[in-house]
Amino acid sequence: MYARTLRKLAQFNCDAWKLFSSLKRTAATELVQRRRCWRSLVALPVFVVARSFACKAAMEKEEKPKRKRTQSKAKYVTSLEAKAPHYLDSLKVRWGQLHEIPGIFAYQLQETRPNRVLPGKYQFYSELNPDRTLKRRIPQTIENLNPTFKPKQFNFNKVDALEVMLTIDDVDKTDVQMIINRSPLTRFHTVVCPDAKNNLVQRITAHSLKFCISFMRGLDDMNIRMGYNSPGALASVNHLHFHLLHLPQNLYINNVELEELVGGYVYRLSQSMPTEAICVIFEPNDDEAEVQTKVNNLHKLADWMCGQNIPHNLFITHDRRPGKRGNVQVFVFARSHYCVNKDLADFNVGFCELAGYIPVGDSDKLQNLTEPLVINRIREVTGTAPQAVYTRMKQIVNGEDQSVWDQPLTL
Repeated sequence: MYARTLRKLAQFNCDAWKLFSSLKRTAATELVQRRRCWRSLVALPVFVVARSFACKAAMEKEEKPKRKRTQSKAKYVTSLEAKAPHYLDSLKVRWGQLHEIPGIFAYQLQETRPNRVLPGKYQFYSELNPDRTLKRRIPQTIENLNPTFKPKQFNFNKVDALEVMLTIDDVDKTDVQMIINRSPLTRFHTVVCPDAKNNLVQRITAHSLKFCISFMRGLDDMNIRMGYNSPGALASVNHLHFHLLHLPQNLYINNVELEELVGGYVYRLSQSMPTEAICVIFEPNDDEAEVQTKVNNLHKLADWMCGQNIPHNLFITHDRRPGKRGNVQVFVFARSHYCVNKDLADFNVGFCELAGYIPVGDSDKLQNLTEPLVINRIREVTGTAPQAVYTRMKQIVNGEDQSVWDQPLTL
């Protein structure tokens, strides 16, 4: 009897020990797994922090200009420069939507168009666009650089409401309308109409110039360019407007050599270049006062050219030179010859052509166009006018006596 009891007790102890050993092994395994899990959880934040520092270091290496903060953060967030990328994104979406609707545009712009970089040193870029030649609205005749507004003629208040993609409330509580160009040269080709309701003639105002430059300064998209044609320099409508285009190509004007003219921010094309122009540079660190001063001087020059009956074109672009990212360049082209109507038999010379982008109407012109022909045509149009403009710009920036320069200029 005692022997059976002892055997049962021994068996019980053996079973208990096996159970204990099993539980011990299970607990040990679970503990190891938990330790691994905790190590992962502890390591994750370290990895995230390390990754964040690596990303930050990489971003700091990028060539992004730093702007001086000259206004409060709240005010900057509401400024045109801060909002410009959002406006552009909305414009692109809306332009694409309208381009798909039959009858809104005069023609459907092909995604890719025949093009050609002209052989030679300066790399002028030409592109075929026959529809614009054949289907565009007939250009108006604008008699002089001080025209009067004629409400019965076509103006941008007469466009279909559907063509107005965007209306921007500017800082001066005036509306700037972004309207499709029904005969587009490029994708997203837009007519920018500052203060359209006030029926302003096609003559630059300080406010419109400030808007365009501020808009461009706020953009990261370096393929967006803006331009202006005065009366006598290929303006088609006597209603104040600029053009916005998408031009990803590196153009002639992006590669020109510059030499300082006056003030540390006004340049001219180097005398080694085949064409002439003034270039005013807006740097990313320019504060509000510096921007306004440059705008005012540009406006004074434009006003003077109008008074002297000198047709002119503007081309506004991001600076694509190495190490100059963040600059916005405003090129001013003065012309000796007043063009009343656009010559459809030859390639025109407006702000696009002066910058090095040459749209043509038929394939023969595209193939036969040469660099010397383009340069000679530009020189023929500009003549001697740039020389007088260089001198005048020096007078404006230096604040010298301008009474002599207010007299009519004979070219």
